[in-house]
Order: sequence, then C-alpha cells, then structure tokens
Amino acid sequence: MAWKPNDETQNRVLYALRLMQSNGWGIEKAAKEAKTTRRSVRKYGSHLGVKFKGKEGTALQFIGQPINKIEDFLIKMHGGMSASQAAKELKTTVRTMSKQEYKGQPIVKKEKGRWISQFIVAEEIKMDYYAHIRNPQGNILGGNNVSGPDATASKNKSKRDPDYMEIWLNATAKIWTTFATPGEAQMFHLKAITELIKNEMESLGIQDTNLMNKFSTNATVAQQMQTDSRVPPPYTVSALEQVTERYGVTLEGWKAGIASTYKSRQFIDLIPKADFKGKKVNRTANVNVDVLYLGDMLKSYPATKKIAYKYSLADEN
Repeated sequence: MAWKPNDETQNRVLYALRLMQSNGWGIEKAAKEAKTTRRSVRKYGSHLGVKFKGKEGTALQFIGQPINKIEDFLIKMHGGMSASQAAKELKTTVRTMSKQEYKGQPIVKKEKGRWISQFIVAEEIKMDYYAHIRNPQGNILGGNNVSGPDATASKNKSKRDPDYMEIWLNATAKIWTTFATPGEAQMFHLKAITELIKNEMESLGIQDTNLMNKFSTNATVAQQMQTDSRVPPPYTVSALEQVTERYGVTLEGWKAGIASTYKSRQFIDLIPKADFKGKKVNRTANVNVDVLYLGDMLKSYPATKKIAYKYSLADEN
C-alpha cells in the first residue's frame, strides 16, 4: 500500500520548515518546537520536494526557496518588524527584497522614506466562545453559575452540586483575520458571532409537536406557555429548546476561550493591498455549536449545529 501522509503531522512539519527557513534553525530545534520529530521532517520534507543541506549528525539546514523567503519577509513586516529587521533575520538585504515581486506585484514600496509592505497578511485561527443556558425563571441550567472552561477548574469543584450536571453551550469557528494576535481577533468578532448564535439558537420555527406536548405536561411550564402565548398550535420550538429539551431557554453570560493559530504557511493568505476588496476579503466561516454536559463524562447532545457567519476582512482595517 502506498504511503499516505497524515494531515496533522504534515501541518507540524510545515511549521518546522517555516521555523528553519525564517529563523535559520537546525532540524532538531525546529522539530522540537513544532512538536514533531526529525525523522518526520525529513520524510515529509522529501515528499514536499524540500531539500536540506548538511550531513547526518549535524544541524541540517533547510534550503528555502526564494518565494518562501518573500512570504516570510512579508509576514515578519506584518508582525511589526521594519523591512531592515525582517531582511536581517532572513539573512538577506532590503535592497534585494525591494526588487522582488509576489503575485505579480512589488512586495514593498518606499513611502515617506520608509519601506512599506504592499501586502496584507491574513491568518486562519480557531476561536471558542461559551455561554450559560438560562430558563424562564432566571436559573442557569446546571446551577451554581459555573460554566464553560471554568467548570472543570479545581477551585470550582466545591461550587458544583455533585448530583447536578454542569451544562453550557460551546461555539467554535475557524476565522481568517488580519490581526497580529488571535486574542485581538477573537474579541473583535465576539459580539457579531454571539449575537448570530443567540438569534439562530433562540428563534422559533422548528416543527416539533412531540416536544411541545412534552413541555405542556409540566404544570409550571404549561403556565409559562400561556404567558408566552405559545399554546399550540403552531407546534414550533427553537434549536436551543430542542437540543436541551428545556422550554423557553436562552443564552446568557458569553465568555471567550483561548484562541489559537495553526502556525503553518498553508493557513496564511497574503493579499495585495490593491486587491483588498470584494471576494478577496468577504469570507464565510462555519460556527460549530454544541451543548455540552459535564457530569461524570463530557458529551455532546444530540449533534453539532452549523451556523454560517459572513464577515469582511476589510472591517478589521
């Protein structure tokens, strides 16, 4: 059977190769930083057509292609380095880089005595958001006002009723961003994404007669249904009611998790400033929404809901 590369391992190798190219590191140091092995870097590198210099037993160096040096130069400038600093780190000169083109355009231009990048760097990151689920009586499902990542913290164990399962909503999205740090991007998108999720998950319109009949068997809920003018028909519920099997629940108390980058060139897009418009900057991300139950085990019930989030990179600039 022909050898088939593993996507996760290849991504780590790509990151290691990027470190070797941009930082001048040897294979051992780069592999360790990328959480892979020297052997994997050699094997996957050969598969990708990468050449190394040096002998076995020495600090093998990656022979970078000129295009990779151009990309790293632009990425370093996007991160705040001057053209001279970026060139020095890449063991080249500003004069050399100023003559380079990428996607048919000069990579830098001199403006008011300084070399300015002519590209905007977008990178894909993973971001997480969490929310409490509240019932019409104002109580948080799972109780004790502890949810999301905090629910597993040792300091909060005493706050949780051992007989009551902790419940919260978790939303994950992979977003392209021009921000230098994942945290900045996550906070920038927090309001738009959480409002979208709240609207999608709380809006009525899903036909579910069985669930509405189940709700009406509880006297307290039946009275609430009368108050809300939701006595059937129509027999419609929200996605959040359906996934939790609780009547009238809403999402409250959003928190942001830890955003992370993929640290690989395949998740970086360099867009010419002249093209920074229309299709180049209008993006759509799938927001995966789960309701998580933390008791003796963590589980998702019943299935992930995908919500399309449309945004523009131009709004970040």
